[in-house]
Amino acid sequence: MKKHTGKCCICNRPVFSDHSIYCLRCFQFSRRMDQRGVHAKAVKAIWAFVRKNGYVCYYTGIPLDMENFHSPWYYVFDHQIPGDDTSIVLTSALLNEMKSDLSKVEFVYYVKEFSRHFLTGAKIRKRKLVYWERLRPMRAILREKQCRF
Repeated sequence: MKKHTGKCCICNRPVFSDHSIYCLRCFQFSRRMDQRGVHAKAVKAIWAFVRKNGYVCYYTGIPLDMENFHSPWYYVFDHQIPGDDTSIVLTSALLNEMKSDLSKVEFVYYVKEFSRHFLTGAKIRKRKLVYWERLRPMRAILREKQCRF
């Protein structure tokens, strides 16, 4: 058991209660991960990231809004690989919407392709998207997932 120092075990801010190891911000963050059912492996990786970098976006390093859930910079949890509950990272609501059903590799590739297109007018080189399921009929998706079990 760790010795109680009066400082948050994540960010070193003062704890919000004599019985807590967290400041209020880290406590609320921890509770949200718990409520969202974030996998234990991902929780460990997220805390390591926050200790090292603070509450910033994993992909861009932009400071995240920890209070205003209407903000495009509000923190959310993103699956680096869609559907893989062990590969969750901290990002902004805006970036999470943009990334959507893409893996990190696919997302980075298309960001670079769009940038190249906007800067030089070059044609975008399409690649097959592995996790994109939006336009497929739901019946086909369910049938495919049932076959996996």
